Amino acid sequence: MGDLCFNRGKSSLTSERSPMRALLPVSAVVCLMALPAAAQDRSFTGRDLFGLQAAADPQFRPDGGQIAYVRISNDIMTDKARRTIWLVDPKTGAQSPLAAEGGGAVSPRWSPDGQKLAYLALTPKGAELTVRWTAGGRSARIMSLDQTPGDITWSPDGKTLAFTLLTPEPGASLGSAPAKPEGAEWAAPLKVETRVTFRADGEGVLTPGFAHIFTVSADGGAPRQRTFGRFDDLGPLSFAPDGKALYFAANRQPGWERDPVNQRSSASILPMTPSRR
Repeated sequence: MGDLCFNRGKSSLTSERSPMRALLPVSAVVCLMALPAAAQDRSFTGRDLFGLQAAADPQFRPDGGQIAYVRISNDIMTDKARRTIWLVDPKTGAQSPLAAEGGGAVSPRWSPDGQKLAYLALTPKGAELTVRWTAGGRSARIMSLDQTPGDITWSPDGKTLAFTLLTPEPGASLGSAPAKPEGAEWAAPLKVETRVTFRADGEGVLTPGFAHIFTVSADGGAPRQRTFGRFDDLGPLSFAPDGKALYFAANRQPGWERDPVNQRSSASILPMTPSRR
């Protein structure tokens, strides 16, 4: 492979045997000649991974005036990916950080009027559902959770946020152990697994439980669980135009855990009765 040289934001890739070398501009040839041998032989190494960044989950403001997205970078000190939220002006390309402090932030979602942005602020203790008023730059924590919510969705009137959340349940057991004498050092209790899927890449052993749908006031308050049962209610979530119903998908057929690929999911309608305060 030939040498790579940047000239005013553009790159030219050349090879000793390529006829295109004769068509290179003089500035590019001078640049190639000026590169030291060590730079010309520079190869990609494992350390370079920490210099890479990626963009994910782009969300357009309803009027198209801004784009919120998750910027993923890699922290060389912790060997972990870090996620932060940035805003982009689609006309100029100018970028600015919106939530780049603390443990990171994910899942930006614009309110229907485009005046607010809901997102998840990540902390060592869990996730905080946060709403930011973009015009004034002020943020409000709506609620704090041990688990990380998913599929955050605004109601059409901007007064309610719906999301999915794991509701933990006790795992399977072979009975209760006898009382341990004071000061005794026993082995860890026996773990029993009856779940078809109990482990995931990058997460390890999954917390027992099922994903269900919750709603919370966009002004803050206690979340309200809307669905129940020993199955997962999945997103994406979608409110009816009048906000009186919420649509979602769920596979509630017998043996649903053993049918992950050919899931017989069906659309479900959840009436949105007024939240209890």
